[in-house]
Formats: sequence, C-alpha cells, structure tokens
Amino acid sequence: TQVFNAGKDYPLNFPVYIIREDDYKNLWLRTNQGLVKFNPENRSYRIYDERDGLINCKSVYTGIRAFCQSKTGIMYYGCANDIVFFHPDSIKDNPDKPKIQLTNFLLFNHPVPIGSKSIIKKSITLTKTIQLSYHQNNISFEFAALDFTAPDKNQYAYKMEGIENEWVYCENRNYANYTNLDPGEYVFHVKGSNNDGVWNEEGTSVRIIITPPWWKTNWAYGLYIILIVSLIYGVYHFQMNRIKMTYQLEMEHLHSEKLEEVDRMKSHFFANISHEFRTPLTLILGPLERMLSGYSNQNPRQELKIMQRSARRLQRLINQLLDLSKLEAGRMKLQVQEENIVILVRNFVQAFESLAKLKNFQLKFGSKQKNIYGYVDREKLETIVNNLLSNAFKFTPEGGSVSISLNIPPVPPSKGGIEGGMCEIRISDTGPGIPADRLPHIFDRFYQVDDSYTRDEEGSGIGLALTKELVEFHKGEISVSSELGKGTTFTIRLPIGKAVYKKEEIVDIQTPLTPLAERKKIEVPLFEEGMSDSQESRDESYPGGPAKFKKSLPILLIIEDNPDMRVYIRTNLENEYRIMEAANGKEGFNKCARAIPDLVISDVMMPEMDGFQLCAKLKTDQRTSHIPVILLTARAAAEDRIGGLETGADDYIIKPFNARELQVRVRNLIEQRRKLRERYRKEGLVQPQEIAVTSTDQKFLEKALDIIESRISDENFSVEAFGREIGMSRALLYRKLRALTDYSPSQFIRSMRLNHAAQLLAQHSGNVTEIAFQVGFNNLSYFAKCFRLQFGISPSLYAAKYSQL
Repeated sequence: TQVFNAGKDYPLNFPVYIIREDDYKNLWLRTNQGLVKFNPENRSYRIYDERDGLINCKSVYTGIRAFCQSKTGIMYYGCANDIVFFHPDSIKDNPDKPKIQLTNFLLFNHPVPIGSKSIIKKSITLTKTIQLSYHQNNISFEFAALDFTAPDKNQYAYKMEGIENEWVYCENRNYANYTNLDPGEYVFHVKGSNNDGVWNEEGTSVRIIITPPWWKTNWAYGLYIILIVSLIYGVYHFQMNRIKMTYQLEMEHLHSEKLEEVDRMKSHFFANISHEFRTPLTLILGPLERMLSGYSNQNPRQELKIMQRSARRLQRLINQLLDLSKLEAGRMKLQVQEENIVILVRNFVQAFESLAKLKNFQLKFGSKQKNIYGYVDREKLETIVNNLLSNAFKFTPEGGSVSISLNIPPVPPSKGGIEGGMCEIRISDTGPGIPADRLPHIFDRFYQVDDSYTRDEEGSGIGLALTKELVEFHKGEISVSSELGKGTTFTIRLPIGKAVYKKEEIVDIQTPLTPLAERKKIEVPLFEEGMSDSQESRDESYPGGPAKFKKSLPILLIIEDNPDMRVYIRTNLENEYRIMEAANGKEGFNKCARAIPDLVISDVMMPEMDGFQLCAKLKTDQRTSHIPVILLTARAAAEDRIGGLETGADDYIIKPFNARELQVRVRNLIEQRRKLRERYRKEGLVQPQEIAVTSTDQKFLEKALDIIESRISDENFSVEAFGREIGMSRALLYRKLRALTDYSPSQFIRSMRLNHAAQLLAQHSGNVTEIAFQVGFNNLSYFAKCFRLQFGISPSLYAAKYSQL
C-alpha cells in the first residue's frame, strides 16, 4: 500500500493498493476511491466508481489483492463478494458536449408558475427575458446538462453579468441563488460538462430586468427637476418682492446700522488693545499699593524704575492710539520743511546705539549721497523710523545686525518724473523673517505675525499699521520683503520735492535738530520695555542673601518672559520662599524637572512653550505631576480661564492682580499640600487615589506600591533598587515621595512593610517572628521598635487586640 506519485501537477492523494498495466501502456490502479486509469505519457488520469457502473469498487480488503489480466486483455479484480472484470478497449470517453437547459425559475425559493398573469409566460427553457419589480429581488435558477451517461458526474458553472466577473464553478450542484438584487439589468449565464469533463462553453442564458421603484424612474426625475426649477423660481420671485418691499426700510435704517457698526469696531478695538494695558498696569499698581501700605522694600529704586518703564509703555500705546484717531478724524496736519535728511535720520539712529551695544547688535547706517536735502515732516519721519527700528531690534536675535540706508533712486520716465525726486529709506534686520502668506497682512491693525500664546515678543499690533498710515499721509509708500531664516527689509519712499506738498503743509521756519545728548533722554523705544537694572539670570535667590539661606523654605519657580514682572513677583514672595526663575516655558519645564519646586507660577503668553502647554506637560510627567501650578495672564475671557483650568492648573489669576492676593493663593496651595501629607503621616498608608493630586500621581503611587509589594520579603531591597525599578534617581525619588507622602524613600518602604505586617497580624497569618521575616525584617527587636513607633502598640498586643474582635 502506498500513495502513488503522479507528479507535482497531478497528485493522487489517496492510497494505491495494486497497479496493472494494459496493452496500451496505461496504468490501472486499485484505490479506495475507485478504479483509476493513468496515462504516464501525458500524466492524465480518470477515476471510475459506482456512477460508472462499477460494483462495490471502493471496498478493498487486505486479503483480496488480486488484479490480473487474461491473454485476451480482460482485466479481473476481486471485491468483497464479487469479481469485477472489464476489457480496457471497451471503456471509452464520452466526447459529446451536453446541451444546457434552464429547468426552473424560483422567486423567494418558490417556483414561479407559467401563465398569462405570471411573470413567466412560457417555459423557462424558452424564456429569454424575465422582468421583475424592485421588491422581487430574491431569485433562484435550476439547470441541467442533457447528458445521461453518468448524470451525477455532470459539472456546472454560472455567472450573473452585473454582479460576478468570473465563472462560479459548482461541480455537480445544479442551482444558483441571488438575493437582494438592486434594480437594473442582468444576464444569467450557465454552462456545463458531461461525465468525462467535456464542457459546453456556449451554454444558455436569460436576461433579468429589475425595474426601479416609481420614485427612481425617469419620469419621476423629470418631475423632480420641474419641482426644483419651480421652487427656485418661486423663491427668487418671493425674494425679489421682499427686497423691493424692504428697500425703503433699509434706507431708513442705514444710519442706525452704521452707528452700530462703529460700536462693533470700537468693541473689537478695545478687546484687542485692553490686554496690552494689563501687564504695565500690574507693574504700576502693584508696587504703588506696596508703597501706600507702608511695606518697607529693600530696593525702592528698582520698583520705581519698573513703574516708570511701565508708565512710559502705556504712554506710547496711548500716543499711538491718539495718532491713529487723528488720522481717521482728519485732524492730523502735515508740516514739512526743508531738511538734510541724512543728518536727520542719522540722529534718529544714534539714539539706538546704546541699546545695540547692550544687545550685542551691529547697527549700521549709510547713505549713497553725502547730503540729501528735501521737504519732510520731521515728527512723522521720526515716528516712522523709530517704529521700524524698534520692530527690527525686537525680532533680531542677539549678535545679529540692523542696517539703515538712504538713497535717491532714479525716477523712470514712464512715471513722468517727480520734482525733487523720492528719498528711499531701507531698514533691514537679520531676524527670523516673515512667512510669505502673512506679508500682505502685517500692516493691518491689531495683526501680529505670531498671534499664538508662544510668540517671542509682546505687541499691540498697531505700530506697523500706524507707520503705514503715516507714510501714506506723507504722500509716500512703504513695502516689505522677507525671507524665512534670513531677515526682513522695510522700504520707505517719500517725495521730498516742495511742489508735491500744498502751501499750507509747508513750514518756512527752520526748527533746529535736538542735540544728541538730549535725544538719548527721549523715552525708550517699545522693544526696550522690561529691561531691568540687572539682566543677569539667576536660578535662585534667597531672602537676605546667602547668609540668611534657609533650606526649610518652600521653593517657588517663577516662569515669566517679562523681566520686570519677574522682579515684581519675586519681590513680593522672596521673604517667605526660595525663588527660582525662568524666562520661557521650555526653560521653566527643564528647571522644574531638575529641582522639583513646591509650586510653579507661570505666565500664559511666553515664547518656546506657553503656559497652557507647560501646565499640561507638568501634570502628565510623573516627576512633576504633583506640583501646584498658578497661571498668570492678561487674557480675562472666560474661555481662557476655563482653558487654563482644563489643562490641570490649580489656580488662575488675571492681570493686574493684587500682590497680597497672590501671596495668599500661593500660601493656601502649599498649605493644602502640607495638610495632605500630614494626613498621610497620621493615618498611615491609604489608597493612592486618596493621596494623589492627579491621575499621574496615582499611577506613580500605584507603581511604587506594586514594586514594594513584589519585594516585601526581600530584606536587601534598597532605596537604590527602588529608584532603578521606578525609573528615577535617588534625589528625584526623594523629592517626589516627600511632596506626596512626606516620607523619604526608606521611610516609605518601611511604612509599607509595617502596614503589610499589621494586616498579617490582624489575619493571624503567623506569629510575630514569622511575620517579621515575611515582611523583610531580619531583626525582631528592630521590627518591634518600628511597629510601636508607627502604630503605638507592640506587634504581639496588636495581634491580641484583633484576636478579641
């Protein structure tokens, strides 16, 4: 018995018992599947079984293995109760292609009758087209191959055009089902083969038409179009009548609507500008209230300078607003006089030299002509140049350069020439540049290239708008070009000929230039706001200096990009806390992760990382998640406050704020954390959700408890191993556990061991000695001493107490 290998393309996967060769070199194989005729030349085979007339051909007993051939070519083999004999020449293949006929059509698995009122008018064999309604979409076909040599060995294949792309071969199954057919036209094809696998590829077919519902017919769509067109015409006609009827009313209300529009513009204006006043107001009102309350400050001059700078900033904002108001109202007058523009602009630039040195800038000035005489309004030109220089200094990084150049470009003849020519002033910087899609908007009022909370500089968004309007008021033009990463250039072109200006705009009296020594006393430009007396960064400072350093004081981290605001907050809190500072959110988070302060006070609008992002990051980092966060902001809108609290902030204070209020809120938050730790110390270990401030804290404590519980009996489990498993350094783990539980890591491990021992004693899980070793104590007297300190009772008395309950 073996499996006959006919080749990899023609495997016979059943046992072969006997092989006999006939006179034509064909092999006849006795198998448990029937009699197999195999042609070695083309490796084809044919299986004969009961369906071909053989008797009990699959029954092969181990004792009956005879398979022989007579001299006349007749082959004999034995079965269970019979002897089968045949002559190979008498077994011939069936060459006839069978005719394929449809024998039945079913609808919802029920045969469809033939008749005049039926969907089939004559026999399905003669039917070429069947039409159904949209709900008659569950159909079946029965079919047959008209070859009766061995009907059970006839095979079939079918496909429905519109549903199937390939033939479905179903062997000898003579029916096909289709359900949930969509409305449309289909063609059902069927083909078949005889018992020897000779296929009738032509087969037969029938067309199936499933009509759509009435609301999807062509006449229905035509009706829809008519209704839609009628509706559009009706609406149009109605709207035209309504417009005609309301036209007079609209004209009457036009004046009132314009007044409402003016009110809306004013509301939008004050909403945009109001937050610009809050920071300087805080820095004026805060120190002033401290002085009025009689609080003795160690450095009153510093606070006075902060107040002075903040007041000047408010003055500049107000002056810009007044200039815009004058321009809109037409009350601003142009007063030009003949000037040496080179000397005039050089004087404006020299006022910035000291600041350029302070910020390590290269400040360059040049002119292609030694002298340029022309008519300009000195006051307007000074405002224009100062605003553009301030903007350049504001966005140029330390070590960069700002250059100012003057030139009188030739006027193309196509423009007819301008008497006196044009003076071109270029102001360039090496700042980050402005994206191309934002360049068209930079002169819009209240527009800021970076209006996110993380923008690098403050600003009201009216400086460039005022500059543009002043240039145009001076009958000139301004343009800007920029390239990201390389810098920005503003180009101003002002007419300097006398003929360009009206008689009333020309002043014949020459006004002398202000001496440079006096010009340097003029108010500091916008970009110099916030410069404190000492710009050196300090990570920590302590009341009274190093001599009075107290390690017991809580650590506060102040994150604020305005140096004056940092100084003001520091001044109000440094007597009660150790202070750390950071100038932006990214720096603040790094310091927070290293030092683990007791509380963070952060501004919202900062470069690198804003206050909301910082708070969210602190609250999701297991190193800092327990630290309370107070957000300070000039944005007073409800959605801003809600947004801050949703990031996990513990408090939210609006600028300007009262210094006393800030002190109280800081004290309350630190006190709340202290009481939470004190409760833990008194009550012992409780559930993590009762100790944790945030979900991150809870996960940290759960992880810490799991680690200690898994090593509870390991007497060599140390703080270092604890830190390695939880993923923290020894110092960071100490600060984290102290902040949450008021325990050091070693105390926390010991407390866990003792709590576990108390549970075992209460459950009578062994004697005191066994339990002591079970929770990691190898010294019984030390265990008893620690247990008594934590629970106020000896281990044996604790066990006896619970045995009586």
